[in-house]
Amino acid sequence: MKLRILVLVTLVLGFGLHAGDLAVPEAEMIQVAATAADGTVAKDGYALLDSLLVLFENLVAPEKKNEASEKNVPLSGLALVDSRLSQLAKDAQLALKAGVIDKIFYNRYERMLTIFKLVTMPTIRNEMLKNLFMKAFEEFIWDTTYETWKWEDKDSIAKMAAAMEEEFVQMQFYLDTRQAREEFKKKIGRRILPPPPAAKKKPEAQKPE
Repeated sequence: MKLRILVLVTLVLGFGLHAGDLAVPEAEMIQVAATAADGTVAKDGYALLDSLLVLFENLVAPEKKNEASEKNVPLSGLALVDSRLSQLAKDAQLALKAGVIDKIFYNRYERMLTIFKLVTMPTIRNEMLKNLFMKAFEEFIWDTTYETWKWEDKDSIAKMAAAMEEEFVQMQFYLDTRQAREEFKKKIGRRILPPPPAAKKKPEAQKPE
């Protein structure tokens, strides 16, 4: 319980203000769309990022109670977040298949979903999964901000928040700079890539004597 609560606090500190500013209705999220083979509309990268930010708001939403039974309403609070995480994973797969996003963005987005999934999982009973969680968080923070991270450190929450924010920023700018990156690749490609192998000359046909 302590782990999940502290990570939730981390996310609140890192994204609470940003999520409120960027939240938009689901119907308005699809800025650019493509149609898959079965006719399903695929969200583009911007819509996927916006969906994740909107989803974040559910992490801090209070659990609703059923007045009749005083039990949690199905698909409320964290249960709803978990359901939508699964849907976002499907949306990302569809976008990749439709060619709306590339493999680089897809894998980084999928990793973000995994981190959110670990954060919102039920209480870790007896901390049986503690090592798995800690390793995933350590690797994510190192790969994102190159900061060493230990849960026991005083600044662990700040580092987690900074890593989550940095990854969102990087993924956003990755989308924004797509055209510029492609043009730059063409500019430097010949200087970086090895020259193509020289074509072998075909042996000349012997002239009849």
